[in-house]
Amino acid sequence: MVLSTRVRIGLVVLLGLVGGGVFWYQRSPRPLNVLLITLDTTRADRLGCYGYSLARTPVLDRLAEKGVLFERAYAPVPLTLPSHATMLTGLYPPEHGLRNNGGAALPSGLPTLATELQAAGYDTGAFVAAFVLDHKFGLQRGFDKYDDDLSLSDPSLHGHHQYRDASLVIDAALRWLRPRTQKPYFCWVHLFDPHYPYLAHEDRFGDAFADRLYDAELAYVDEQLDRLFSTLEKTGALENTVIVVVGDHGESLGEHGELSHSMTVYDATLRVPLLVVSPNEIRPGHRVAEPVSLADLAPTLLDQLGQKPIANASGRSLRPALRGETQPLLPCYAETDEPYHAGHWSPLRALITQKWKYIRSPRAELYDLIADPPELKNLATEMPDQVLKLEEELTAWEERMNERLADNVALTEQERRALSGLGYASYRDTNGDQEQPLRDVKDMLPYYYKLTDASSMIDAGKYELAEPILREVLAADGDYFAAHGELGRCLVRLNRLPEAVQSLRRAMELDPGAEGVQSMLGATLFMQGDYPAAVEALELAIRLNPDTYQNYFNLGMTLEKLDRMDDAIKQYEDCLERAPDLEQARQRLETLRNR
Repeated sequence: MVLSTRVRIGLVVLLGLVGGGVFWYQRSPRPLNVLLITLDTTRADRLGCYGYSLARTPVLDRLAEKGVLFERAYAPVPLTLPSHATMLTGLYPPEHGLRNNGGAALPSGLPTLATELQAAGYDTGAFVAAFVLDHKFGLQRGFDKYDDDLSLSDPSLHGHHQYRDASLVIDAALRWLRPRTQKPYFCWVHLFDPHYPYLAHEDRFGDAFADRLYDAELAYVDEQLDRLFSTLEKTGALENTVIVVVGDHGESLGEHGELSHSMTVYDATLRVPLLVVSPNEIRPGHRVAEPVSLADLAPTLLDQLGQKPIANASGRSLRPALRGETQPLLPCYAETDEPYHAGHWSPLRALITQKWKYIRSPRAELYDLIADPPELKNLATEMPDQVLKLEEELTAWEERMNERLADNVALTEQERRALSGLGYASYRDTNGDQEQPLRDVKDMLPYYYKLTDASSMIDAGKYELAEPILREVLAADGDYFAAHGELGRCLVRLNRLPEAVQSLRRAMELDPGAEGVQSMLGATLFMQGDYPAAVEALELAIRLNPDTYQNYFNLGMTLEKLDRMDDAIKQYEDCLERAPDLEQARQRLETLRNR
């Protein structure tokens, strides 16, 4: 569809055709609006505007033509919650305290982009797609409207894969945006669709992406953004608006042995798209080649809006780069603690400069990002002086950061499992209990995925196939607590209870906070007939997580076996308090009360 050009009195900036719509911008005394779109799990090099010839992303490509594209924008961490916290605060993960998904909440005293704009008189609305950004994790502060409703999410998805479709998120955002006519607004839209599991969207694309499912998700997101932009243009809601599209982290599609994200800090999981369109003071079509951090996002937007900066933010304003000016080169910091949470393997820290990426790990890594963009040749042993220089710079960077502890957050058992891949890892301090050298995640990734495969086999009832794989994993790392837990689960299904108890006890020795394993241990001891030990195990499981109603029921059953009927009644009452519709508990309670 071709639209004729309209002439308006005043200074008008034409953004360009986007899927059949035209965006008009007109300077006015009114403050600029902000539309921030964060694309979950989106790597830069899979978009057309970043040079990927197979991409079907015309909306984002045209946006890049009319705005500023940052060629090397880096996430501070390959995880959704801490990366978004960095974008909204201008602080790196050690500074805002959120270093993993679901472990804690943003400290209540920290200012954010939303709190600053709300205080400046902006209407503020956020529309997020996945539980990992639920309001209880603290990013809701400063938003008049924080829509994290997952009631319409796909019921076939569960746990950490649960999200609502981009179409639903954009519908909610449009309902909020359409009546915006008086005050300036800040609207944050988060789309989760590129996250695994990927869908082919055959209803839209046929078999065009049959062997490129990740690309299909990006094409689908692009279509939904077309709907968002076109609708807002027609209502005038995009006039005088700064648009930012940014990825929160990337996605490894097999590079370096990683099949998704969170475990490594290579460019596949850290380098993200960053596009900025503004009605004033930018150089349309400009591409910024220098590395920048997502910590720079909030400072840049506040500067572009003429607002005061967030005090003590580590990020810097990129406003000069938006105008096409050069800025001083600064390194970017990145980290991941996920290897430690997954297997008590060494966390990773990285420093990225114009030329180099240095990764601190048990076997240091050094890559020349200019000559070797895929990071295939580790130069650490060949260039020890360069490694030492960057290690000193990384250490100095860490010493300058003011580390904070995040706020505690209460999670239900269901929510805990929604945020932990296998349900066994507990969030432990990576600074503690490291007397022994920690294993390098580069060596352990194959076994991490073998464990994932074995867990899927157990879920599918293929216990005999899962057991040898789990024993292979444990032969490689006898202290891999999650593997001991899964072996215990497998042996329970095989009715080899004494062996299962041994594996589960070992898992708890290695990871004392794993309440899921402790619950299984208590249930297994009950099935084995060791009732005193089962009581002790279940009482500990309840202390670890008081929300798990099954533990109260199992403890009640165990106490009945020991003829402690009054104590059993109390456990059934506690169970029903948490699960009022559990008929088995109600029947046992009535039976004991009427005895």
